[in-house]
Amino acid sequence: MNSCELSPVIESSSLIAKHSVPPVIVVGLPRSGSSYLSHVLSCMDDWFIFDDLYPYQKAASLGLLADTDIAQKPELITQYVSQLTWQLRAKIKFEKNFEVPNLSLDDVAAMEQALLQSLKQCSSLTWPQVLGEWITRLAIHSGKRRWGYKTPQDFMHMDELTDIFPGVRFIYILRDPRQVMRSFKNLPRVKTNGSQDGESRQYHPFVYALYWKIAYQKVQAFSRRNRGPVEVVRFEDLVSMPEATAQRLANFLETRVAGQVISPSVNSSLNKGTIRELTNTELLICEKIAGKQMKAAGYALSHPSPQLSDAVDLIKTTLDFAAYQIGRVVTNKRARTSVAAFVKNLGS
Repeated sequence: MNSCELSPVIESSSLIAKHSVPPVIVVGLPRSGSSYLSHVLSCMDDWFIFDDLYPYQKAASLGLLADTDIAQKPELITQYVSQLTWQLRAKIKFEKNFEVPNLSLDDVAAMEQALLQSLKQCSSLTWPQVLGEWITRLAIHSGKRRWGYKTPQDFMHMDELTDIFPGVRFIYILRDPRQVMRSFKNLPRVKTNGSQDGESRQYHPFVYALYWKIAYQKVQAFSRRNRGPVEVVRFEDLVSMPEATAQRLANFLETRVAGQVISPSVNSSLNKGTIRELTNTELLICEKIAGKQMKAAGYALSHPSPQLSDAVDLIKTTLDFAAYQIGRVVTNKRARTSVAAFVKNLGS
């Protein structure tokens, strides 16, 4: 798209988001089909959905609370906007399967500068307001008025996000944890440039079985408290009945399906090529940790028997995982925030 074809909001030096708009947030686990779900949601009339954004986590990495006033701290505003915009640039450069905002990298740079200029008008300013202004510009440019985003790990922050965004709706993508683990195990060992898919060194059967269990429990507890609307979408239904599931989601969002729901075969969670299956020991670990929740979610248990020959695979997986996580925690502030949030949720 040439700059002359840009929506005026992209390069506006005036504020665009005049009032707060409650978003929809996709939560769940990585490798659960959440990117495909985000695409389906982008087919809804008037809804713009950003796949993989992490605005809460980015704010936390800068030490920002929801009510922290950053109006007089231009360096924090610039850092936060820069982190959001990095995600936009990555999506434009590397997304191959799903729709991306129709912007060039030069357009993105112009939007960033215009946004920073408009924010100087604010006598008080918080990170949710910055996010709202940033993503509203993208939504309007895409012909939409309402917006949302996907951050799988936000199941850990649903209460906080409900306070931050009154009226927020959540969509929880649920998938058999054994298939989540299998998908992770079959990722490349090193993350490819620009990929949001992660890498196999992130995988450990104990950690991801526990992660799945915590997610399920958190969403169920949130729903029981009636804090806000949550729609549960099973990955298996999304793949086998995409049009019917899309219609159910449209009803949840009080809208209609307006775009083409493309084939789920583009979903990166559907591993292709040579597949490394889970060992019996990995399956046993998963079912021992999350079996009760799996049955409640409708997933049958297989009751595998562990094998001594699985030990080598498990030891190698453990060493790779430990080395990877130690490296992340030492070198990446956002990773430290994510790990701390996970550890905190173990005891809640």
